[in-house]
Amino acid sequence: MNNLFNLSRFALLFRKHTVENYKTYLLSLGVLLGAMFLIMGGASYLSSRPMATTEQSIFFMFFMIGAGMVFSSTVFAQLGDKKKAIAFLTLPASQLEKYLVGWLYSFPIYLLLFVPSFYLVLSILLSIDPRVSEDAEMINILTSEPRLHILLTFYALFNALMLVGSAYFNKHHFIKTAFAGFLGLLLFYNLNKLWVQAMLGRDLVSAGPFSAAYFMENDKRFDVGAYEGNESLILLLLVAMALIIWAVAYFKIKEKQV
Repeated sequence: MNNLFNLSRFALLFRKHTVENYKTYLLSLGVLLGAMFLIMGGASYLSSRPMATTEQSIFFMFFMIGAGMVFSSTVFAQLGDKKKAIAFLTLPASQLEKYLVGWLYSFPIYLLLFVPSFYLVLSILLSIDPRVSEDAEMINILTSEPRLHILLTFYALFNALMLVGSAYFNKHHFIKTAFAGFLGLLLFYNLNKLWVQAMLGRDLVSAGPFSAAYFMENDKRFDVGAYEGNESLILLLLVAMALIIWAVAYFKIKEKQV
């Protein structure tokens, strides 16, 4: 039997995890539905006009990434509890199989549940809004801005970071991971700015990663950037980063000892 991955063993592990956690997941989904209904409904009620597709896109992005990050930060939270960690680590399955179960629930399964849930809430809100006509316009996630592949790329990156945090920290996984991510982003921004300043030989007002740098001279703004037209390359770099961080999460789980 393959000690790294066995399909029958993985199927049994996936079934076991589902049976033990489906009630919690359904309850979490209900909380998400309620939160979307209250927040989106409240914003629509307070607005002077029906919810436009631009606002719908913002809500979609906010809830997809926000709720996904919170959920992903709990996937391996049991490793922070000694009793639960022992049960998890001594389970007769490989660490890769345990990791894949968590990854499946936090990434593809979460997305497959979130998308129809969002459209359900949105359709209800539009149907009960008296200002909306019968042919109300709803966002098409395949064509609306930001495009779906961009959202998926960023969600993959945030999901990977949260999986690392859930395996690394023992308590307050979401808060600690978000704080560490913020510090890392701040450090990355400043290092990038210093590097670009050294290349150009002048002080810059701003030089964010994967964006144009700009400086002021004689009260005029000058932009310097090599990213225009290279969006696909940037997305590939972000995907590569997500894959690397997913691998880090796996090896962090693999190194855990009873």
